[in-house]
Amino acid sequence: MPKDLYWLVDAAYREGVIELTFVKSPEHTVHVTQEPFIPYFYGLPSNIGEPVVKQELLSGQKLEVARIPSSKQVRVERSWEQDLDPALSYIYDRQLRFGCPYQPTGEGFQPALEVSLSQRRAFRKQFNAIEQEDPLKFRFLLQLFEQVIQPVPTIPQQELGIPAKFDETRLFRGMMLARIGNMPLKHALTSRNVSEPIKSMLHTSYRQLGVLIPNPNELLKGHKPHRVEGALTVTPTPGAFFNMHVLDFESLYPSLIDHYNLSYETVDCEHSSCKERNVPGTSHYVCTQRRGIYSALIGALKDLRIHWFKPQIREPNLSEEEQERARIVSDLLKFLLVSCGGVTIRIRGLACPPFAESMMAYGRWALRTSWAWAEEKGMRPVYGDTDSIFLVNPTPQQVKWLISKAKTELGLTLALDVVYPICVLSAAKKAYFGILPDGTPDIKGLTLVKSSSPPLFRDIFAEAVSPLVDVDTQEKLEKARPKVIDVLRRRIGELRRGRFSVPDMEQRIRIWKEPSQREADSVLPQAYQAWQQLADAGIVIRRREEVAFVKVKPFRYGKRTFSVKPTQMAAKREIDIPDYVRRLELAFQQFLGPLDIPFPREPSSVLDEFLSSDPLGQEEEPSTSTEERSRTKRSDPQRRLEDYT
Repeated sequence: MPKDLYWLVDAAYREGVIELTFVKSPEHTVHVTQEPFIPYFYGLPSNIGEPVVKQELLSGQKLEVARIPSSKQVRVERSWEQDLDPALSYIYDRQLRFGCPYQPTGEGFQPALEVSLSQRRAFRKQFNAIEQEDPLKFRFLLQLFEQVIQPVPTIPQQELGIPAKFDETRLFRGMMLARIGNMPLKHALTSRNVSEPIKSMLHTSYRQLGVLIPNPNELLKGHKPHRVEGALTVTPTPGAFFNMHVLDFESLYPSLIDHYNLSYETVDCEHSSCKERNVPGTSHYVCTQRRGIYSALIGALKDLRIHWFKPQIREPNLSEEEQERARIVSDLLKFLLVSCGGVTIRIRGLACPPFAESMMAYGRWALRTSWAWAEEKGMRPVYGDTDSIFLVNPTPQQVKWLISKAKTELGLTLALDVVYPICVLSAAKKAYFGILPDGTPDIKGLTLVKSSSPPLFRDIFAEAVSPLVDVDTQEKLEKARPKVIDVLRRRIGELRRGRFSVPDMEQRIRIWKEPSQREADSVLPQAYQAWQQLADAGIVIRRREEVAFVKVKPFRYGKRTFSVKPTQMAAKREIDIPDYVRRLELAFQQFLGPLDIPFPREPSSVLDEFLSSDPLGQEEEPSTSTEERSRTKRSDPQRRLEDYT
């Protein structure tokens, strides 16, 4: 590797110059260079500035446009790229890439991408077929590959103004995101806006290909931003099912974007001959004459993750450090891919209603088609959600047939995700749980285990589900039902007798609106009741922060009636035990109903009221907390469930 390497980590525009910040190796110092630059935009007519030929994205036509200094006051018929950050515009023009190494030359900085012969051979072996089939996608694949595999230098955080809280793993991840998304390192480390790297990555590609970066209004294609119909969720058949196979479409939306050529310029293109390629269930159609830039780019990210970095995570010939770095890059690519469809729905500069509607329609069609195939083949699908289909006790041959059918006719990879010996589906969508073959409960969406549920509820559920760990037949389920009832009867009895601590009953809710906006409400939501009491005590809770509280017997607070108190302000004798029992029963219906198990209702409500109103009766019982009981009573599967929740 050359000695004089400079890793580009930042760029800023100041008073007519671009300041480029590099980290120099091997000294690991900061180097800043200045380049003169005049910010500009493109406009029509072409005679009001320097004429250049660019391609218009949506029409695909070559246009002679004017390159106009941003400071120049001129009237234009049409314009592009007026809102683009000058520093990023400079980076795109010179095809520089943040996070990558460069060498200084008399003509500036030249890329110093080191790729070994063995790496090139391995890459060619994996992706060579794509070069002929899909040259644009291969071009993006090769660029991303060469950039991402480069070494990462030590980052002098203090000189760059980066907080010392970022460890080596976080810095490595930041450098990878800077390279893939072509964004400054600081932004890559601190930004939580996933649209930023996706947008910059796309703008980089447009400039490389000589394409005008389209305006947000152009991408709307005459539509106003509106709600897009979402994914398909087939209403579940409630009940307990054995040998449940869950099949998932791998990377569903990125795969749809790639395989069906969904891109800004391809959906509802200007070719009348393409209208025959209709998107199922919509009035939209997809271009058959040119490859979409966005679809090729997302396809490259997907293939690089699935076929290069993901396999390296468990590659025995690689060191643990190399495996860990492959995992970080794979997770980062997955993070971008998961969001690549959603940003087309509502993010300004990426939103395109016809594109988003087509993508979602293809997703619904893929699930619906696979469901129909499964039924035709004699399988029993009982639930489908977005990219997953649940099949009861299929044969291995049936599963293999459905996977092959999806690959051949849909162009999508359907894979077996998990097999549950027992799976319990509630009547609600997106709320079920299954027991994994190793006995670990796998819970999705049940009210009982949500983060806002009291710890006591989650603890009771963990113990109640433990009798089902070895259940895989109806006969075993019949034997397990009384054990579940016994657990619930005992734990509810302990609750009624006050065998809990105040933190066991805590709920945590995030404040999404400014608390000051709710002060005038006649009835405050519970989280804001707790906030009001904390504020009056001088404890500040801001928007987007969590507030912790417990349910108590109703009491007057100022001119209102409150039913909660902040956890640290509540006494055990104030806890509204009957209310918690009612809420526990309601939450448990998702779990007990499909199993045909009744909720224990003893003792009577009269005793409820007596116990809940007698502070001495409560305090006489041991105040053992959920956490303390867990250490002595929980089985291994229960302990795993607590870790999960």
